[in-house]
Amino acid sequence: MISLGLVTQALLYLMTVGLVLSLLITGIRGVRGYRRRRRRRLAAPVRGLLLELLCAQDDDQEALIDRIAHTDKKTWAALEPTVAAMLGKVSGRARTALVRLYERHGSLAQAVADLRSRSAPRRGRAAQVLGRLQYRRAAPALCRLLDDRDHEVRMAAARALGRLADPLAVPHLLDSLHGARTVPPTTITAAVASMGREAWSPVAAGLGDPAPLVRAVAIEVLGVTGAIARTPELVHVLRADPDLEVRIRAARALGRLGMPEGLEPLLAAIRPGQPVALRIVAAGALGRLGAVAATRALTELLGDDRPHLAATAARALLRLGPAGETALREAADDRSDGGAAAQARAALAEAAVGGTRYDVLAEVAL
Repeated sequence: MISLGLVTQALLYLMTVGLVLSLLITGIRGVRGYRRRRRRRLAAPVRGLLLELLCAQDDDQEALIDRIAHTDKKTWAALEPTVAAMLGKVSGRARTALVRLYERHGSLAQAVADLRSRSAPRRGRAAQVLGRLQYRRAAPALCRLLDDRDHEVRMAAARALGRLADPLAVPHLLDSLHGARTVPPTTITAAVASMGREAWSPVAAGLGDPAPLVRAVAIEVLGVTGAIARTPELVHVLRADPDLEVRIRAARALGRLGMPEGLEPLLAAIRPGQPVALRIVAAGALGRLGAVAATRALTELLGDDRPHLAATAARALLRLGPAGETALREAADDRSDGGAAAQARAALAEAAVGGTRYDVLAEVAL
C-alpha cells in the first residue's frame, strides 16, 4: 500500500516541476518580447526611409539606397525581415529598388557565399534570401543543395528554385524525389508548378522517368498548370503506364485539362476489369470534362455494388448539366434497380440542398 508520505512527495514534485515550467515559459516569452521591441527600436530610424524608397522616383532612389545600405549591422539585422516581407508584396520599380538595396548592402553576395557555409541554418537562410531576390545566377548552387545532408536545407533550396522559375532546374528538382537524400513530393510539385508554362517541356520529359513518383509528380504539375498541349502524352500514360498511382494521376489531370482527347481513355478507364481506384477517379474526371457523351457510361455505374464508385458517377452526372440530370431523374424513378435509384435520389437531393459537390475522396485521397 502506498504511504501518504510518498503521495505527498510526488505531489510536491509535480507542483515544483509545473512551477519551473511556468517560469521557463514566462522567461522565454519575456526574452522574445524584449527582442521584438529591441528590433523595432533599432529599425525605427530607417523604416521611414524604407517607405520613402518604395515611393521614390528613379532619381531619388539611389540616394535613399545608399543611406539605408550604410546602416550598421545591428540596424540592418533589425530591418532586414521587413525588407524581406516587402519583397513578396511589391513589384516593378519598388521591387527592383529593394533588390538593389540587398546588392548595395552586400547581403546578396553574402547569401551566395553562405550557400557553402558549414552551418545548415546559414545555408538554408541563404537559399531563402536568394529565392526571395529571384537571383537566377544562384540556380546551379541551389541545385547542388538539393542533395544537402540537411533536410531543411534541401526544402529551402527547392522552394527557392521555384521562385527563380528557371526551367533548367526542373530535372534537378524531379531527380530529388528519389535517392538517399530526397525532397517531399508536395514541395517539388509546388516549386515546379510555380514556374508556369516555361517548365512544361522539361516537366513532360519526366513522364518517361523510370521512377513512378517522378512520373506522378510530373503529371500532377501538368494538370494543375493547365498544360493542355501535353494532353496526348497524358492520354498515353493513362493507357499504358505500368504503375496504378501514375495512371490515377493521369486520369485526374485529364479531367482538369478538359480537352476532348481525354474522353475515350477516361471511358476506357471506368470499364469493369479496371482497378476500382482508377475507375472512381476516372468517373469524377469525366464529370469535370463535362462531356455529354459520357452520360450513358456513368449512368451504368449508378448500380455498381461499390458505393464509392456509384456515388462518384452520380455526382459526375450532375456536372454534365441537363443531360446528366435527366439521366439521374430517370434512374431515380426506375424501381427495377434499387441501388441505382438510391444513388440517383441522393445526388439529386444533394444538388437541391447545396449544389453539386465533387467527391473529395476521389479527387484527393486516391
